Amino acid sequence: MPTIRIDDEVYTWLQSQARPFEDTPNSVLRRVAGFDLSKEERRGSVAKVQSPSREPARVVAPTMTETRLSGKKLKERWNIPARQVLYHQDGTFYENLSQFPGALCDPHGYILFSSENEYNSSSYLHIGLKLNVPDGIYRIPGYRRCD
Repeated sequence: MPTIRIDDEVYTWLQSQARPFEDTPNSVLRRVAGFDLSKEERRGSVAKVQSPSREPARVVAPTMTETRLSGKKLKERWNIPARQVLYHQDGTFYENLSQFPGALCDPHGYILFSSENEYNSSSYLHIGLKLNVPDGIYRIPGYRRCD
């Protein structure tokens, strides 16, 4: 079984979602992701979870006919002038951009980096093996809202 590492904020959120004396981290994640539901229940079901910011969030399990968002789809829909466009539903965790201009998207908009230097020097990004944007891309100056 794989081992994952999470930061203290994520662990605290995970604990807040747990049922005392009943849940393990895995069972909480399975419930939030909808894996504990039957196939019938998953179609169109909505599970309410509490986000790390303590504001209620909605996690929607897509139906079989729904299409999922992607960087490619949003590039076309919003006419994003970038060579590479990446998407994350929370705007916080991405693969690293490798082509520029490059854009990071969430469901409501995007941030464009015109050069690799601009991307690498951004204090809003934590660049490692993956890209972490702890406060979300919508807090980065220059974020373009599109919804």
